[in-house]
Order: sequence, then C-alpha cells, then structure tokens
Amino acid sequence: MARPMRKNAVLKLGGVGALAVLLLGGGLQLASADENTGSAAQTVNCPTVRDKLPAIPAAAAAGVERELANLDEEIARQNERLAKQAANPQGGANFINNAILGPLKSKRVAVLDRIEINFNRVGAQRPDLDSLATCGLNAPGIASALNSSVKAGNAAAGAGTTAAAQTVNCPTPQLPDVPAQAAANVQAELANLDKQISEANARLAQQAANPQGGANFINNAILGPLKDKRQAALDRIEIAFNRVGAQRPNLDNFAACGLNGAGAGNAGSGNNGGGNAGAGNNGGNNGAGNNGGGNAGAAQTVNCPTPQLPDVPAQAAANVQAELANLDKQISEANARLAQQAANPQGGANFINNAILGPLKDKRQAALDRIEIAFNRVGAQRPNLDNFAACGLN
Repeated sequence: MARPMRKNAVLKLGGVGALAVLLLGGGLQLASADENTGSAAQTVNCPTVRDKLPAIPAAAAAGVERELANLDEEIARQNERLAKQAANPQGGANFINNAILGPLKSKRVAVLDRIEINFNRVGAQRPDLDSLATCGLNAPGIASALNSSVKAGNAAAGAGTTAAAQTVNCPTPQLPDVPAQAAANVQAELANLDKQISEANARLAQQAANPQGGANFINNAILGPLKDKRQAALDRIEIAFNRVGAQRPNLDNFAACGLNGAGAGNAGSGNNGGGNAGAGNNGGNNGAGNNGGGNAGAAQTVNCPTPQLPDVPAQAAANVQAELANLDKQISEANARLAQQAANPQGGANFINNAILGPLKDKRQAALDRIEIAFNRVGAQRPNLDNFAACGLN
C-alpha cells in the first residue's frame, strides 16, 4: 500500500531519553507510488513464540523478554529489507530465500536457543523451540505476527498488551558550565544516564506485559538498581570536573528516581525536563551539560530538533523509547567530538559539517525511520519525522 508523503519538521535534542521492551516487526509500507511499481512489499511470516512458551519462571523472565524483543527486532529488520527489495529488486529468483529468509532462520535459531537456556539456567524444564525458527512470507500488505502483540500462554488475566507501562521519572542533573577538557567525559556519562533510563523503562514494560514478583518488585528490582547505577555515573561526572581543576559539583541528589503514571513521559529524566507526553523525553540542548558547553571559548554543541510525536501506543513504547535513547546517545557522541575539536582543531573549514553534522544526520534519520516503523507495525498512524534529522550548532 502507498505510504503517505513525508512532511518536514523541526526538533531540539539534548541529553536524555528513555526506553522499554516490546519491540515490533510488521508490514512495512512502501514509499509513494512514483518510487515503485505500486505493489506493496511482502513481509516475513514467522511463528510467534511467546504464546507457545510454558509458564516463565520469574528468575528467567527478564532474559526471555529480552530475547522475544530480539525476535521482533529481527523481523523488523528483514521487513525493511523486503521493502527495499520491492522498491529496487536485486539478485535472482532465490535472492529472498538466500539473502533474507535463510539468514533470518539462523539468527532465530540462536535466539531461540538462548530462550531455552534461560529456562534451563533456573532449573526449569527446557522447552523445545526448534520448530519455530523457520519463517515464510506473507502476501503483500499483510503485517507480520509479533511476540509483542500476542499474550503469553501463562499471562495473568488482564496482563496482555493493552495496559500501558509506567516509566521512570528521574531528576535532571543541574550542572555548572562544563570545562572543555571535561566535556567528552561528561557527555559520555550523560549518555550513560540516558541508557540506564531506557533499560529501566524496558524492564517496566516487561513488568506491565508479564507481571512478576510482589508489591515491592519494582522498587527492589528496578528503581533500587537504577539509583545505584545513576550514582556511579554522577560520581564519574563529578570526577571529570575535578580532574581538570574545576570545582567538583555535588550531584548526589540526582540519583534517585520515581515513577510516572502508565503511558506518561519521563518528566525531568536526564538532561532536560521537557518532552512529549507518552513519547519519552527528548528535550532540547538547554539541559544541564549542554547549556553553554563550557567556559568562554569552549566547544560548541549540536542543536537538534526534538521529534514531535503523537501519543505512543503501549505496544510500540519499547521500540520508541529505545530509539529516543539512541538519538540522545548520538547527540552526546557528536558533542564529545565537538569538544575534542575545540581542544585540538583539525581539518578545514568544512570539517564539522562533513565529519560530525553530516554523519549525525544520517544516524538520526535511521533512528527516526525506526520510530515511524514502530508506530506502523502496531497499526497506528505512521508519523512523519524526516525533518527532525538535520542538526545545527549552538
């Protein structure tokens, strides 16, 4: 089916995002009719695994959920390849079998083995999942079946995919001006904070889809470990200041996180409190760590537009949050490059455009495409995020 024409947009990103677990595959709509012959792409038809598993032991749940998400992510990748193949055919009659379905089977075998091992490691009966490795093809326009869209065989009543997950609500570290010599280390730790939030949100999404533990499970298994990881990252930020002779900030109060309501965004998580309700939290570069970028004459920072997302379906939340975290990580990496460039200039007048902003745009475009696909796979309107790829400089 023809995919809507993309519009252009604008955004501003900074230091923090969020993530989650239910990854989605599915039918990928093709670009406009003038880009292909008008026929929709086929999608892979893989047997779902979640609904064929025995009761999942609580001790194995996180590992199993992670591998189920990997299966859906691999379906998504191969559906993208099928869409490209439909738009621009290559190879002979056996190209799809040899280049897509064959490698997909091999990857699924490895993932299914890991699921079996997760059961075995906690002393549970190891299921036999070998028959679920082989995939076929759906007719054009038919979406792929996903593990994120089926109930577990042992799911409790009401624990399907309809309930939205909670997300963590972490305070934004308030940093003083970052010395140019410390900028790369600080940006790397801000990216770590983003990653930690994403991982915690993924656990919360798993918990919403397949509840486990008692009343204190979230506090003990998610929020407690998250506080410890954040404290370590914040300590490393303090040390980065101290090492270059700057006043060491006190960031202890930014370690503990709370919870947002189901479906809410991550207010105040990471570098910037702003964000899209229900869409994770990608604020601008006004957050701590990016504001000013350092002392007078210090490095510039990238100025990226914030993706304006509609409400994120619960089934797509994990994928979307993961990609928002990727966008934050890309900004952090680009800012680290800019800090290095300020401290040790190289290249000509176009170095920053060619070596930093150009590659950043390409990486952002890929992440934004995956966000669009996450909506599309669960039957939601695919947003148009093309104009949020290009970044400038503060």
